[in-house]
Amino acid sequence: MAPSLESSSRGVLPVEQSSPVKYISALIEDYVHYQHIQAAPGILSPSPPSTPRPAGSSSAPLFVRSAVDGLSRSSASFLTSSSPVQSRAVPPAFKPYTISPLKATSRYSPLLDRPVHSAREQELVDALREADHRDNERKRQMMAMQASAILSGIHSNRVQSQLQAAEERKKKKEGNGRRKMGDGKPKYFTGEAFYNLSLEDDRERVEQAAEKEQRQEQRTAHARNLVEWKKANEAIRERNEVRRATFVLDTAAWEEEKAAAKVDKRKPGWAKPKVRDYGIENLLPRPKKPVGGGNSDVDEEEGSANGSNLGDE
Repeated sequence: MAPSLESSSRGVLPVEQSSPVKYISALIEDYVHYQHIQAAPGILSPSPPSTPRPAGSSSAPLFVRSAVDGLSRSSASFLTSSSPVQSRAVPPAFKPYTISPLKATSRYSPLLDRPVHSAREQELVDALREADHRDNERKRQMMAMQASAILSGIHSNRVQSQLQAAEERKKKKEGNGRRKMGDGKPKYFTGEAFYNLSLEDDRERVEQAAEKEQRQEQRTAHARNLVEWKKANEAIRERNEVRRATFVLDTAAWEEEKAAAKVDKRKPGWAKPKVRDYGIENLLPRPKKPVGGGNSDVDEEEGSANGSNLGDE
């Protein structure tokens, strides 16, 4: 990154970049040169593709194939392989160059402040100002690129650590996390201790396989029970809707009878309907999950309804 004013005043040797970075840098430089040659007048060969093709394509320029071949022989060979990337594959580390700090005044101020006496001198002054401006802009771009590379490195390290943790979990799951006498010392396969450990390990594996199969059967049965439970509750809801609608109609008819009886100064001809007399059913409780069945089942609505929210008067 950009150093302080004190450190920038001392000379610093260029940082040696890794081989993969050198290959890609040379590829970019060669490709720019290739485009310049193709754009030159009198060149009739077809222009290169906007994006270099991978190695193995006969139409890819030689420098593209050379860069890919070089990467395949370097520490970043996993970038050219079709195999899945593993946690031990580390991308090339970024090594920032020292950048001199941006100054408020140009380092060419003594030259630019001199009086101009001719058109030729004015052209040179303008060219110097333009070069100085380009230099400062490149410094800003380099700082932004270095900051982006550092953030990419942080992200890459986090992804790599998560990938490594996932691989470790997978190894433990596949191997059940067991090692027979895993102290790194040589053992006789025919020894009594190793033989007994092998028998115990085989017995545990058989038991674990049986338990796993039993859990799978329990999960399958639980899923089947959930389907039946949902169907039964749906039928109950439909019956309850019909009964609630009947209750509402009967209540409305009773209200009319009550109003007529009030006009005639008599009692209503029948008692007010009560919701409990219409057989509103409670929903069935959710089937319980089997012990150790995991969380593979989708959450459904739990509990049971109380039948109706229409209270008795």
